Amino acid sequence: MCCSCSKKTTIENDELREAISQVWLDADVAHEMLKQIDINSINYYEQQRYRLVEAHLMLKRELRLPNGSDMDALAKYFESCGDEASAAEAYYIQGAYLNWLSKNTQAMQYLKKAESYPATAIIRGMTYYKMGRISESEQLYDIALKNYQKALPYLEEAGLPLYLASVYRELGRNTNNDSRNQYFDKAQDAARFMGDSILQLDIRYAQLSANKPHSPEIASICQYMCHQVGQKRYAYDLVKYYIRTNKADSAKIYLDILAADTTAQIWSAQQHALWESQYLHLKGNDREAYESLYELYNAYYKELEEKGRASAFVAAQHYDNEVEHAKNLQLKLDKQRLYVVLAMVLIVVLCIAILAILFISRQKAKHLEEKTRNEEKIANLQNELQIRRESLKRIMNQRIELSKNLQETILSRKKEENIPQWAKEFIDNNIFSTEKQWQDFLKEFEEAYGDILSRLQQTYPRLTSTDLQVIALYILGIDNADICLLTGATQRTIWSRRMRIKNRIGLGEKESLDKWIQAEIQR
Repeated sequence: MCCSCSKKTTIENDELREAISQVWLDADVAHEMLKQIDINSINYYEQQRYRLVEAHLMLKRELRLPNGSDMDALAKYFESCGDEASAAEAYYIQGAYLNWLSKNTQAMQYLKKAESYPATAIIRGMTYYKMGRISESEQLYDIALKNYQKALPYLEEAGLPLYLASVYRELGRNTNNDSRNQYFDKAQDAARFMGDSILQLDIRYAQLSANKPHSPEIASICQYMCHQVGQKRYAYDLVKYYIRTNKADSAKIYLDILAADTTAQIWSAQQHALWESQYLHLKGNDREAYESLYELYNAYYKELEEKGRASAFVAAQHYDNEVEHAKNLQLKLDKQRLYVVLAMVLIVVLCIAILAILFISRQKAKHLEEKTRNEEKIANLQNELQIRRESLKRIMNQRIELSKNLQETILSRKKEENIPQWAKEFIDNNIFSTEKQWQDFLKEFEEAYGDILSRLQQTYPRLTSTDLQVIALYILGIDNADICLLTGATQRTIWSRRMRIKNRIGLGEKESLDKWIQAEIQR
């Protein structure tokens, strides 16, 4: 390896240089060019570049790496030659391949390595794009959004409209503000520039899914993509659409197509199991099938909640321990200061006084350094605790959405038909209709937010249990419509409770209850 590094590290073969330039523009053309090159006629460095291009093309054209390719060895070779851009490309290829295999933890490690090296604009942009997709799949939506934003300037510099369209589409899907439709418009502009009608349809599908889910236009797009383009994953939306519109026979057709989807086998199997239960219930009012669906949903979200509560509790406990440790260190520092004063008063002999001062100073510096480290740990733990709280909020929102979907499925039946008693019971069980339900929710809430509700009740004794319930739901970021769903109250009742809370805590008419709640959380 060392001998090879002393050789030329430039590409002199014109065919290889041209194949490299075509990798991102037209993979098939690059592949044909690569086949024309006699690998034995080029120097050692060019042979390694040949292997890198071969692996890249194999990944792009067939979603796999060629036999015998070792991206780690290639990356280390390019590092030893000083070609860090090629090393970054090798790490990116390995990360992209592991992402396709759903080994996201390992994939992120390789993409982080690619990020740490200087790279071409397209490799740097695609690295951030892949990191965004992985973060999104792990439900880390804020991190995904940041990675997509990082990818944009590099992909714009590279001038490849296909990948620009993909990034703008993902930004639109993960943005909840006024910029959402602007991102989708930019994605459409890039797709039109390429003349890719299929990509334009996919972007339109993503835009409708974000703004108008379950619309007939989405169903039309999914039918075209499923039948004409062969993308079976779109059958998922068609199953939902036909079940919501009480068309059991059409839903069965796309259930079978979804079962045959091999591009994402684990995801397809999970969705097929969930929606097949809804189909069976729609087909024959099969209570057992619907209860099976309910159990599947409950098991999935219960697992999510338990993980969230456990991790949030551990983070909170760790944070409290670190705070207590920092207080003890502060007490030690105060004692050290007292020892310094006493030593300077009691020590008469100058040399003894100097030695004592030096000793105390060293101890003080040591404790100050340790205090600084612990303050940094506390700050990190605060951030982690915030992330855990956001996770619990997201889980609550998911449960609200689930409840809406199940109610919508039940109520979508013909109006003249009576709703079964068991369906009413199911809806009633999803709101805070009993004291036990409120106490169960309160226990989960305190595990993530501590004694904030108890503290508020002590400070403002006029607050009732109903008032505290509304405050807790506002702390979780739940809007008025969803609070109505959970409490079984009307919009007007919730608004009246807000006014009553402001009156009992002493807020003026123009003062914001939301700002007051945020201030109480920060205490």
